[in-house]
Amino acid sequence: MKASRVAVIGGGIGGLTAAGLLAKEGHAVTLFEGGPSLGGKAQAVTVEGLTLDTGPTLLTLPALVRSTFEQLGALDLLPPFTELEPQCTYHFADGCGFTAYKDLERMAESAAELRPIERKGVHSFYAEAAAIWRAAGEPYLEAPFEGMAGFMARVARRGIGAMLAGMKLDTLHTLAAKHFQTHHLRQYVGRFATYAGGSPYASSAAFALIPHIEHAYGVHHVRGGIGALVEALGQAVRRLGVTVHLDTRARFERVSGGYRVDPAGELFDSVVVNADPLASLRRESEPLSLSGFVLLLEAEGRPAVPHHTVMFGGDYRKEFEELFAGQLAADPTVYVCNPSATDPGMAPLGRTGLFVMVNAPAMPLEEGRAEQARRDWESSAERVREQMFEKLMRHYPALKGRVRVVGQRSPVDLAARGAPGGSIYGFLPHGRFGPFRRPRIRGGTPGLFFAGGGTHPGGGVPLVMLSGRFAAQLASAHLREGA
Repeated sequence: MKASRVAVIGGGIGGLTAAGLLAKEGHAVTLFEGGPSLGGKAQAVTVEGLTLDTGPTLLTLPALVRSTFEQLGALDLLPPFTELEPQCTYHFADGCGFTAYKDLERMAESAAELRPIERKGVHSFYAEAAAIWRAAGEPYLEAPFEGMAGFMARVARRGIGAMLAGMKLDTLHTLAAKHFQTHHLRQYVGRFATYAGGSPYASSAAFALIPHIEHAYGVHHVRGGIGALVEALGQAVRRLGVTVHLDTRARFERVSGGYRVDPAGELFDSVVVNADPLASLRRESEPLSLSGFVLLLEAEGRPAVPHHTVMFGGDYRKEFEELFAGQLAADPTVYVCNPSATDPGMAPLGRTGLFVMVNAPAMPLEEGRAEQARRDWESSAERVREQMFEKLMRHYPALKGRVRVVGQRSPVDLAARGAPGGSIYGFLPHGRFGPFRRPRIRGGTPGLFFAGGGTHPGGGVPLVMLSGRFAAQLASAHLREGA
């Protein structure tokens, strides 16, 4: 195939993956990143020897990540993974607890401590989640989504039962209520809607494929954190000859013969945009998925805090009603990641780093309202910090007097890095067919493609990586046609 010039705009995981695969095919690839570092939302910080991710904090579908590095000829750069068991500890407002394991029987035993009948619920829920994965998840991920016809053809190959199962899907909360009697386990299932920045009361039951993936393929920690994975990906693409420009906010324009990319004014045959596509598609008026507020903490010693912990608020439905009404939750659910529980090298001896996060509403996009929202965060941040500390100390009292804040990230910071309104995932996939309305990888003009969490197939490290693979696949096909 004749070598072509490809511009990749945005150096997140999706853009890096697309850039590397296109360079591997022999194309001349130039990557433009507007910030000072690669990784997009998958950033990491090091403070006095303490390393913490500020974006994604776990990895699923490890085989997909390994196969991507294999395609890039970069398995030697891939950091090792550690599978977590248990996967996550859950605390509820009434003092009850639950632990998620990859081992389904151990998870069922934990659920039975809440109420004996929930043992049966665990098995029935995960059986249905596996069926959803086979009927909808696998066909959704095995090829770029180019329309319902192609998707349904992939579903049909799995039999009429798969098609019927897909048509009967309701909301994720409804599915949880079908299998579980306690609000505890319903909250547990509902949490997985937030992996796409949505509400379990409005998101499709298809998101049950996420807990299935965690059960079937495990929850993993990357040694050194997700930041180490980004570093390895950056090394891989540079080794393949990709030219990388940091601190360069690029713009592109369709012209005769391809795309002109500024500020250099260079001509390219194809462009892959690793940025939220809603504005480019003139869909910025659509509702946005949730944002988040993050505290980065240093704790003295090595307190007994699990690798992953979720501390639920008391009224989950009210929490999401508040968030999607543009308000901070009165009693927020708090997520904590303690990477040094598994990877001691991420913190110096005698110290521990904690990533602590709550969901937050996305900010409005209209300039006047957006400016007011930015100012509001200056006063809101302190109140949210107090809520997070109160819940953290209630469940882990050994942390009292031993913790200090070393950093924070708000929706304002996410917006500054290009996330619309600070929304983590951009597009909000509410409704039965929400996932199918996600912006597609193929853009509106020939040779334009999108990658990243805002396009198909969605957010999370492996899916964003898959979007980069799909973007490279479609771009390669386009370039072959024009050769």
